[in-house]
Amino acid sequence: MSSDSVPDVCPWDDTETPSGWSTATRAQTFFVPLHYESNYRYPLIVWLHSDGFNENQVCHVMPHVSTRNYLATGIRAPKSSDASGHRFEWGGGVTALESAERTVLQAINRAADQYSVHAERIVLAGYQRGGEMALRIAMQNPELFAAAISLGGEFGLPNENLIDRERLRQRRLPMLWQRSIENQDFSSERFLGEIQAAISIKAQLEIRQYRNSDEMNSVVLADLDRWVMDHVVNGAPVVKMNPWDTSPTSFSDN
Repeated sequence: MSSDSVPDVCPWDDTETPSGWSTATRAQTFFVPLHYESNYRYPLIVWLHSDGFNENQVCHVMPHVSTRNYLATGIRAPKSSDASGHRFEWGGGVTALESAERTVLQAINRAADQYSVHAERIVLAGYQRGGEMALRIAMQNPELFAAAISLGGEFGLPNENLIDRERLRQRRLPMLWQRSIENQDFSSERFLGEIQAAISIKAQLEIRQYRNSDEMNSVVLADLDRWVMDHVVNGAPVVKMNPWDTSPTSFSDN
C-alpha cells in the first residue's frame, strides 16, 4: 500500500484544526469511537464527502452524530479539484460511479481488517454529491449495506444496465433522504420526480425535510444517529408513508 493510500485516524485532540485534518494526503480516514472495544462489533458508517472537500470530512461530521456508537471511515473522491490536492469531487457518468464503487468496497475491506466491524450493519452515507453517490452505489449493491443515507444529494437511479430493479424491489434497502427545502438548489418539481423514481423500485425510503438552507447541521446529524440506531441497530422497520407524504421539521420541532 503506497503512502498516499495508508488510512489515517481522526485526531481527538481539541487543538487540532479542521484545516490540519484536510491537509492529510491519505485516501481513507477512520473515525474510531471513544473507548473502542475490540470485542464489540461496531456498525460501520462509510462517509462520502461533498464535492470540494476530502476524506477528512468524516472527522467533522461524526462528533455531531455520535462519539461512541459507530466506527466510521471517510473516503476520497477520485477527481482532484484544486492544484494543492486538498479538494476532490466525485464526477459524473458511469466511469465515476464505478470508480467510487471500487473505492467504497476497498474501504470496507480495510475497515474490517483493522477494526471490529459488524458485517450486517454497514451504512453508506454522504453529503450533497457524496450523498447522491452513496444512494447510487448502495442501489447497485443492496445486499452489502444495511442502509444508505443522503444529506442533500439528489435521488437518481443508476442506469438500467447497472442495477437490477427486481433485485432492488425484493431487497427494499432502508434509505434515509434528508433535504433542506430552503436550499437555493431545491426544486419541488424535481423532488417529486425523484420520489416517483423511488416508488418505481418500491424503495423503503424515509424522507425528512428541514426548514433551513443546508443539511449540514447538528439537528440533521442527530436525526441521522437516531434513524440508524432505530432501523439498523435495533431493526425497527421504516414506517410506510403515503408516496407523497413527507414530514417537514425545523429546529424548534427537534
